[in-house]
Amino acid sequence: MNFIDLFIKWKFPLFLGVLLSVLYLHFFENRAVVELDITVSQKTWFTLYWAESDQSYSKWREVKVRVTPGQQQYRFYGVDLRKVDKLRVDTHDFIGEAVLKKLVFSQNGFQPLVFQTEHEFASLVPMEQIELIKSTDNGLQIQSTGSDPQLELLIQLTKGESGSFVVFLYLITIFSLIILFFLFTENFREERDFIPIFFAGTFALIIVMAAISKENVHPDEYVHLFAGEYYRTNWLPPVVDAPEIHHTYSVYGVSRLNSREIAYLFTGKLANFVSSFKVSELLSVRMFNVFLFGMILLYLLKTPAARFMAAPLLISPQFWYIFSYCNSDAFALAITFLVSCQAVLPHSLLNSYLLAEQKKKNPAVFVLLCLLCTLLFLLKKNYLFFIVFLAVYQGWRAFFRVEEGKRKTYCKRLAAIVLVAMSLMGVRIGADYYVNGMDRTERLVQIREKLSTPLYKASTPLEQQHSFLNRKARGDSLETIVVVDRWFEKTYRSAFGMFGYFTAVSTDAYYNAVRSAGVALFVLLSLVVVFRGGIAGNLLYVLFLGCSGVLIGVSLYHSWTADYQTQGRYVFPIIPMACVVLYHLRHRLRGAVFKLLLTAMFLLSVYSFVFVALSQLPMIS
Repeated sequence: MNFIDLFIKWKFPLFLGVLLSVLYLHFFENRAVVELDITVSQKTWFTLYWAESDQSYSKWREVKVRVTPGQQQYRFYGVDLRKVDKLRVDTHDFIGEAVLKKLVFSQNGFQPLVFQTEHEFASLVPMEQIELIKSTDNGLQIQSTGSDPQLELLIQLTKGESGSFVVFLYLITIFSLIILFFLFTENFREERDFIPIFFAGTFALIIVMAAISKENVHPDEYVHLFAGEYYRTNWLPPVVDAPEIHHTYSVYGVSRLNSREIAYLFTGKLANFVSSFKVSELLSVRMFNVFLFGMILLYLLKTPAARFMAAPLLISPQFWYIFSYCNSDAFALAITFLVSCQAVLPHSLLNSYLLAEQKKKNPAVFVLLCLLCTLLFLLKKNYLFFIVFLAVYQGWRAFFRVEEGKRKTYCKRLAAIVLVAMSLMGVRIGADYYVNGMDRTERLVQIREKLSTPLYKASTPLEQQHSFLNRKARGDSLETIVVVDRWFEKTYRSAFGMFGYFTAVSTDAYYNAVRSAGVALFVLLSLVVVFRGGIAGNLLYVLFLGCSGVLIGVSLYHSWTADYQTQGRYVFPIIPMACVVLYHLRHRLRGAVFKLLLTAMFLLSVYSFVFVALSQLPMIS
């Protein structure tokens, strides 16, 4: 084999090595590491802004970290100090006092900028909303008069020891690992083969997070844990105002036990079973979601046709994250992915049943499909948009993919499954009313008023409620929500790598890199649909865009009129919809560009999960 043939054979791993090396230099070496030691009296944001000498500070050039009273030390990546002239340090965002004990900026090739003594703190010049700034033995005491106290630092770098040799060793290690990976995975080069490898690596990360992260460092995990614990020993839903479940209510006066979701029943029963193996109580309740991702992996190993469909699950660490702690989002995502596979794969149980000859029908398969459909009706409310998408998709499929002579039978059998599933869902709803009576709704309103904190009570005057509630009623326009508060940007970021209670976040460079790769992937998909999808493909794509757009619009409207929430997980039903569309375009998306973009987003996701989520979230000591 000559050099040219060898280069052609190894062009992709070589390109991948260059890409990873550039990303490593960009995210790690060409960026300052910020070490922070600060004491605050309430949960707040510590924010760094940067600018050149002729620039003003902007929210588009910032990095922020969530700071809490229970934690003093933080470590995160900032900006390349060589490219900026000044920094603005916002220590907290409330009226009151914060104590900055230590602030260090370290960047390869330069001496660290350390601020710990009175002389060093003198370089931090007060700008706005600071009533008192005083250096004490405990650190720099900062008393604010508003919610945006600001300090400014002019950057003066001094050359230091260069770590070029160590960086070179890291780059050699990156190339060596890639070469070894490709040598040992030669039989898994096709999309349907390499995707399970990515899922296996992701599964390992999920297990680590579930095993070592502390309790309730993840979004609202405490209420999910309480709901799962209840179903360890119970089968029926609880009496909504029973004193023994008061602890399950959140500050909003809402308990997950009062929802129609069935995920918590499975969570509790599996936790009860796993506990017999001496697993910790916390891990036992988290195990159901870990188990779900493991089942997806096994399903992909067993069903090669489903592997290409699963690609959207690899593009964001946020999708993996929900499988690592106790919540109901993971169950919803897993069920909708499985239902998507049943709906589109030609030889799935569903399609085999719908198109089978009358004498070949299997009653057991019918029962199984009805149970699966029932689970679809017992998911989180936002997955109603997936159900709508799926219903219209079945009409699309019957018209474009089913022979005319079989359409009537296809539709009748599908309707039978849906009707039985809705009846079974009625049993779940009936059990709730059996326990609570027909006045259940009124009792829920009363218990919410009783157990919610004053900031979230419906009876609290509007001006005294939490500032995130009822933004429209307060006079804020939709433009304010979108432009000033950057709803779309924050929702995007929380869908692609914001962990904990938004306490572990990446730098702007990460979100910009993901955005670039994601937009490129979306443009590629759109171009393929428009020019090669035909009438059927274009109609399916319009359906996907329509349902996705309405879902995003409803989430935005909820933030404006009810509760301002920039939660990316609210729009996760878009993912199983994308799986359906991707399957129908599989033969037109197998080129190197698609592989490269998917791999890039996967590697960025791994970076975020490892160096942000696992590195910044509190772990069990």
